[in-house]
Amino acid sequence: MIHTQLPMRGALAWRVFLFFAFAYFLSYAFRAVNAVIAPELISDLNISHSELGLLSSAYFVGFALMQIPIGMALDHFGPRRTESALLLIALVGSAIFAYADSLWGLTVGRLLIGIGVSACLMAAFTAYRRWFAVEQQSQLASGMLVFGTAGALVTTIPVQMALPYIGWRGAFFIMAILVGLAFIGIRLGIPKLDDQPAAKQANINEEKSFGLKDILIHPFFLRMLPIGIVNHGGFLALQTLWLGPWMIEVLGYSSETSATVLFLFNGMMLLGYAFNAWFLPRANSKGFKTLNYVKWLLAVGLLSQLLGIYFSTPLSWILWIILAVSATGHILGQSTVITAFPSRNAGVAATSYNLLIFVGAFIFQWGIGWGIDLAASLGIEKVDAFKQVFFIFLLIQFFSYLWFLFYPKPLKHHLAGL
Repeated sequence: MIHTQLPMRGALAWRVFLFFAFAYFLSYAFRAVNAVIAPELISDLNISHSELGLLSSAYFVGFALMQIPIGMALDHFGPRRTESALLLIALVGSAIFAYADSLWGLTVGRLLIGIGVSACLMAAFTAYRRWFAVEQQSQLASGMLVFGTAGALVTTIPVQMALPYIGWRGAFFIMAILVGLAFIGIRLGIPKLDDQPAAKQANINEEKSFGLKDILIHPFFLRMLPIGIVNHGGFLALQTLWLGPWMIEVLGYSSETSATVLFLFNGMMLLGYAFNAWFLPRANSKGFKTLNYVKWLLAVGLLSQLLGIYFSTPLSWILWIILAVSATGHILGQSTVITAFPSRNAGVAATSYNLLIFVGAFIFQWGIGWGIDLAASLGIEKVDAFKQVFFIFLLIQFFSYLWFLFYPKPLKHHLAGL
C-alpha cells in the first residue's frame, strides 16, 4: 500500500508528469507523421487522396472507439494500469505498420496505433484531476501539449531528413521501440495511487456522482461540444494531414519546404503552449477567466484561416503559423470541461469529450479528402478544389464559434475561476 500526500508536489509530481508527457509525445508523433510521409505513401501504394485520408483517419477511428471504454477503465482501474496496457497495443500496431505491404495492412496497423495511444492524454488528465490541485489544471494541460507538439515537431524536418536513409517503415520501427520505453515508464515509474484507499474514500465524500447521460447533457458540456468536434477536431485533421498537401498543391512548395513550414507550425504551437503554461496561472490569479482567453484565440484562428485561404502568396504560410498559435486555446477548453465534474468522474468526463473531438477529426480528415476528390472529378482545378473545401470547412467552424459565444452560460458554481 502506498501513501502519498495529495495534491502532489516536488520531485514525485515532476516524475509523474514527465512519464505521462513522454507517452503523449509519442501519441502526437503518431498522429502527425502522415502529413510528412504522405507523398511516399501515395507513391509507394499508388493511392488516391481519399484513400490517404481514410488510411490516416484509421488512427482517429481507433482513438474514438476506445474513449468511452477508457473512461470507465480510468475510473475503475486508474490511469497507470489503463494506459500501460494500451501502450502494448500501440507497439503491435506500429510494428504492423512498419512491415505491412498493402493498404489494408497499413490501415489495420494505424487503427491499432490509435487504440493503443488513445489514453495517453486522458489518463494524464484523469491523474492530474485526482492528484494535483485544481488551480494547476490549465498549466498541466498546457505543459502536456508542449510535449505533444514536440512530438509533432520531430515528425517534420527530422523525419523528412531521415526518410532517405531509413524510409517510412524504419521510422515506424523506431517508434515501436520508443513505445516500449513509454510502457516501462508508465507501468513501473508511476506510484500505484490507483490502489490508495484514502484517495478512494476522499472521492466518496465529494458531490454527487455523474453518469454518462448527466455528463452529455450538462450545460457546459453542451456549450463546448461544437468547438470540440468542429474547431478542435477539424484542426487536428489539418495539422496531422491536410496542411502538408496544402503547402505542396496550393502554395507550390516542395516536400522539403513543406516539412520546414510544418516544423515552424508545430514549433510555434509548442511556444504557444509554453506561454499558456506560464501566463494562465498568473492571469487567473488576477481574475482573468480562461474561457475569455479561449474566445479570443479562436477568433484569431478563424481570421488567419480566412486570410490563408484567400491569399496564395509565397508568404501566406505565415498565416497558417498564426493559426498554430491560436489553436493552443483548444486544449484549454478541453481541460475546463473536466473540472466541471467531480474527480471520481474525471475519466468518463474527459474521454466523453475527447471522443467527440476525434469523431470530428475523423470526419474532417476523411471529408476534406473526399471533397477535394469530388471537386476534381467535376473538372475543378486541384488548387481551386483545395480552396473551396477549406473555405466550406471554415464556415462550419464559424457557426460552431457562434454557438460557443451565445449558448446559455453554465451555472457559475461549476466553473469558478475558469
